[in-house]
Amino acid sequence: MKKEIKYFIILILILIASFIIYWSPLYVFRVFTWQDADYDDFKKFKFNTIEKSEIPFNFYDGSSVQKEAFISQFESIPGIVSLENFWCESQTYAFLVIRNDTLLYEHYAEGHLKTDLQTSFSVSKSILSILVGIAIQEGKINSEDDPITKYIPELIDQDSGFSEITVSHLLKMMSGLAYDDNVKFPFVNCDDPLTYYHTDLRKMVVKHSKIEAKANTEFKYNNYNAILIGLILERATDQTVSQFMQSKLWQQIGTTYDASWSTDEKGFEKMESGFNARPIDLSKLGRLLLNNGQWNGKTIVQQNWIETSTKSNITLSFNNGQKWGYSHMWWTAIKDSTNYDIFGNGRFGQFLYLSPESNTIIVRHGLESDAYNDDDWTAIFKSYLSIND
Repeated sequence: MKKEIKYFIILILILIASFIIYWSPLYVFRVFTWQDADYDDFKKFKFNTIEKSEIPFNFYDGSSVQKEAFISQFESIPGIVSLENFWCESQTYAFLVIRNDTLLYEHYAEGHLKTDLQTSFSVSKSILSILVGIAIQEGKINSEDDPITKYIPELIDQDSGFSEITVSHLLKMMSGLAYDDNVKFPFVNCDDPLTYYHTDLRKMVVKHSKIEAKANTEFKYNNYNAILIGLILERATDQTVSQFMQSKLWQQIGTTYDASWSTDEKGFEKMESGFNARPIDLSKLGRLLLNNGQWNGKTIVQQNWIETSTKSNITLSFNNGQKWGYSHMWWTAIKDSTNYDIFGNGRFGQFLYLSPESNTIIVRHGLESDAYNDDDWTAIFKSYLSIND
């Protein structure tokens, strides 16, 4: 038995040594010690700073009457009796509601303050979509119908089929690229760890992106798509995505605080999940969309891009009756054939949720509790908004 244990230990050491030789030691360390993603991961990664606006925009402060009205309305939603208990049960760290440029309600908990950075996880993908629209209107990217090999020609060396994939296919999650979100031994070669923890994402995404289906035939949510979009943006603009965002977007919408974008060890942004900001500034991105790409009379991104980005190309149904649409890295909560809300959604229930019908912005940050999944949150948002329709 002791001999068998000895051989087993030797085998494990050989495997670990092989991982370290083939993979970055830091990457292997992250996979085996950090394991699954955590809300505070942004504190572990390197980051690029995105500097704030010179002149901040301030929403109007809601009155005490408006705040009390919000509390009363929210507590009328089935299943919510006490708002304070609800925040605790749902593990919500930050919650903002803004309507017609008035901050109706603002809540922070579990040691989080309004001045603290909050991570957005996959809401980052929705921000990438805005940046692509800006790059197109500036002529940096010719068209969303450009083949991705125009910007990443080395992909052809991997598979000539990459020339059939367009920027639009990446944005719509219909690229035909393989992605398996199951994480199993030996872990380091799985898609989720590769796209989340790899120390050189530029190199990784070219090497590990694999075609499994014809583009534009199947919806598959896929982190490789977002990383490829980021690489296209970087090459098309000759800037880091953070630099491009800072000058063309973040400084243009009256942001009060600097933001950050988590990066790999080479300074390339974690495109699929790494954008971090204060909730009040994240809401200003929502205001931009609700105003069709205009900011106080100035066009930041063209209205037709906003319309294209939020017109669903697929529909997903949930057991609770919820229907979600998706297009260009934005989700939609479908109400009926003509009405829908728009939202960016990140892991653990991060939301930038927009109601064009009532001109309302909702920002939610926190953890995912056992009682509230993403589709539960959209049902709650819709219930609240229905009171004000």
